[in-house]
Amino acid sequence: MVTGDGQATATGAARVALVLLLAALPVYFIFLGANSIWDANEAFYVDTPRRMVETGDYVTPYFNGQERLNKPVLSYWIVAGLYNLFGVTVGVERLGIAVGAVGIIAATLLTGFALRSILTGLLAALIVATAPRMVMFSRRIFIDIWITCFMAITLACFAMAERYPRYRRAWLVGMYAAIGCGVLTKGPVAVVFPVLTCAIWMTVEGRWADLRRLMLVPGTLIILAIVVPWYAALYHAHGWGPIVQFFVGENFGRYTGEMASEGRGVLFYLPVLFGDLFPWAPLLLVPIVRAWRPAFAGESSAEASIRRLLWIWIVSMATVFSLSQSKQDLYIFPVVPAVAALVAQALVSRLDAPDRWLIRLLGIVGVLSASSGIAAYWLFGFGHYQVSGIGWVALTCVAGGMTTWWLAWRGERTRAVFVLAATFILFNYLFVGSALPSVERLKPSVPLAAEIRERAGTDGRVGAYHLLFPSLIYYLGRPIEELGSVEQAQAFFAPERPAWAIMSDGSYTELVTIVPGLCVVDRRPLFEAKLSDLVSRQPAADVLLVTNRCDRQVR
Repeated sequence: MVTGDGQATATGAARVALVLLLAALPVYFIFLGANSIWDANEAFYVDTPRRMVETGDYVTPYFNGQERLNKPVLSYWIVAGLYNLFGVTVGVERLGIAVGAVGIIAATLLTGFALRSILTGLLAALIVATAPRMVMFSRRIFIDIWITCFMAITLACFAMAERYPRYRRAWLVGMYAAIGCGVLTKGPVAVVFPVLTCAIWMTVEGRWADLRRLMLVPGTLIILAIVVPWYAALYHAHGWGPIVQFFVGENFGRYTGEMASEGRGVLFYLPVLFGDLFPWAPLLLVPIVRAWRPAFAGESSAEASIRRLLWIWIVSMATVFSLSQSKQDLYIFPVVPAVAALVAQALVSRLDAPDRWLIRLLGIVGVLSASSGIAAYWLFGFGHYQVSGIGWVALTCVAGGMTTWWLAWRGERTRAVFVLAATFILFNYLFVGSALPSVERLKPSVPLAAEIRERAGTDGRVGAYHLLFPSLIYYLGRPIEELGSVEQAQAFFAPERPAWAIMSDGSYTELVTIVPGLCVVDRRPLFEAKLSDLVSRQPAADVLLVTNRCDRQVR
């Protein structure tokens, strides 16, 4: 990173990286219950395990009174286990996400260590731990954090087995166990990409003869021992239907277009790839164009081989999902450890000969970080979407970003990297402790649930007309009837049956002309975080609570 004695520099840098990493980790475990749950991505993994605990049925997941068999069961089991230990709360569920996030960070450390050195591992882990998107995901997307964790462990174990063959068997056992857990978390993706990456890598490296050393038969048995028991129990309870639907419909069907993503072309994942680890990911531009090359000066053949392995992991995953009809940004989140490891390797390589292109990119990253602070203040500093503490967040980004730029301009790569890391450690604490809690006023589920409980009691009919917040099911503690047509709404609001339903303003305007006697008894703002709304300063449409019992109304 800086000139001087390479070994002494590396040792000192490793110590600083370790201290910063330890400072970055607590943010994943604080204020876990300060925010209500996020809809869709998180709500399923809060309420479904609760029902498992209440009913004792750990085979068939249920949500909103219906079977939920579109995902395997391990994520629900993890949360249910935590509920049994610590009680049913949002904070306990998020403890599970935080553990998965730390698992990703630990696997990234191992990947960087296998790639080059302990400094590379520590810096790679620091890159992941300080990325704001990683912190945000670790509070709302249980299944994607855990599939990324298991796939990161798979990659790390394979890299360690190749770099340290003396312990190959132990690392391979860990790899196959991680694959099995990944399959039980999200399905075939946990097998497909390790196999695809390994096949391409062995072809490129001319190492197909090494296949016999991969313990394929014992490894397959380990995977089956983890996966088969639940699928056998599922078959016993429901037959082949849900199993075939999951493997064919949920996986192949999504890929080929049953859930096509409109407007997301073949280049959709390029900005995603560079955004997941902002502010660090733009630095990938240097190593990604070099990672396929033969060994550089001072680089061992083993290091070069693992560098190409990581390059193949990133490119193959991005390419496969770029060609799919269904595109979600989180599909390629498992590339994060490989991205971080390659960036870290580039940052610590050639300690006595700084890379001018990398230093220039580091300066650009500093400017981008400062600019993001200014943009955040412009979007959230005032008006309807004002967020508490945004001034301090913006100041942190501007000061840290410009200091990073200045140090990079002076050629002080080590200091620039550590200042950038410290900047986003502070950013994440401010974000979690101040900014996120202030968004609660814009989230409707908790106050709507309280209003419904007060009016409808425990046995009143509750529905959702063309609009459903999965989180509302958790906070109500019971199913909500989904109303998908005017006819269903008419039957639901029959005069002799007290009923309450949530809907949008537009749906209410449509329905009230058809179903007499309806009125609005509560309305709550909705925070959708659409960029167009933020730029225009226009609040999103309210969510209405509508009833056919109009004792108290709001307009």
